Amino acid sequence: MQRTFVSLLLICFSQAAAAAEAVGQPPTWADINPIVTKHCVMCHSAQGAGKGLRLDSYALAIAGSKDGPVLLPGDPEGSELIRRLKGISTPRMPFLSYPLAEEQIALFVRWVEAGMPEE
Repeated sequence: MQRTFVSLLLICFSQAAAAAEAVGQPPTWADINPIVTKHCVMCHSAQGAGKGLRLDSYALAIAGSKDGPVLLPGDPEGSELIRRLKGISTPRMPFLSYPLAEEQIALFVRWVEAGMPEE
């Protein structure tokens, strides 16, 4: 039952992102936030944010961690968050969980390529 629900959510997210792209609109934080909320904020929020990286709001995600920005507008290859989602840098994120679906990672990449628009 839970697996079916997760599959349905992934399809909905993919369709929403595809619809936005079809009309020439890049993904926004509103497209990214449900993924972040489900897979990231349990560790990257006020309650013990690893290395100070908080992802529980757009402003905090853009601010980065104690080591600096983890997202570089227009540069997904140089964005540490993208590198962690893809498993290029370690530890792969989300930590101690299954990797995000390729469609979800691709959505993050397109968002960063588009300059990480909030709305």
